[in-house]
Amino acid sequence: MVGAGVALVVIVVVITFGSGGDDGGGKSAPATVPSVSSSAAAHDLATHVTLAPADWGSAYVRDSPYEGDDMAKTLPDQNCKIVAESLTDALANQWRNVKNSDNTAFASSSLTVYKGADFAKRDIARQRDALRQCPSESETNGKRQWDNVHEVKNPALKGFDDVVAEEGHLGTDEKGQTVDTYYVSLTGSRGQYVLNSTISRGPDTQEQNRTDAADALSLMLSRLASR
Repeated sequence: MVGAGVALVVIVVVITFGSGGDDGGGKSAPATVPSVSSSAAAHDLATHVTLAPADWGSAYVRDSPYEGDDMAKTLPDQNCKIVAESLTDALANQWRNVKNSDNTAFASSSLTVYKGADFAKRDIARQRDALRQCPSESETNGKRQWDNVHEVKNPALKGFDDVVAEEGHLGTDEKGQTVDTYYVSLTGSRGQYVLNSTISRGPDTQEQNRTDAADALSLMLSRLASR
């Protein structure tokens, strides 16, 4: 399960999901993106790009925890246990979690600013490798468990150097109770930046999840390009 949280807006994106694939995230970029070299500038940029509740729609509010800037990212280890990895090659990392007011949709967005594009490429490669190795994942305490975790064909998102598209099912929650939740997580790289949008809902929602996650990632890239 990639991303800080468990991710819509008005950007229109044509998306095509299918079975696995390594297609790039589009061949033409909408604009150049800024380059930053200090932690302060990177943090300022990340807080601007990462999405707030209003970006998802009028029904969305802050989740708890809402946001953080800890320099770590969660990924499955060799045993497919979700662990935190330190972002030693990053300048900043910002995430925000939101939900809709009736608690039927939970979304997150994040931006990691690396010291250079090579580090961003390694991040994407690491996530893709982990995704292909772990069709089932769990937290170290074994309570929250995901199944049917798989890579899907990248949506036709323009402007990214690479995109990893992940889908899966959450079978048990943080209390170890049975749930039936489906998620889509999109991670895109552009230069020194890695952006993520993730959204989860109940059964029969993956089509909407795909659209919302793609819209969110495109909005974040447009904000990045506008700085």
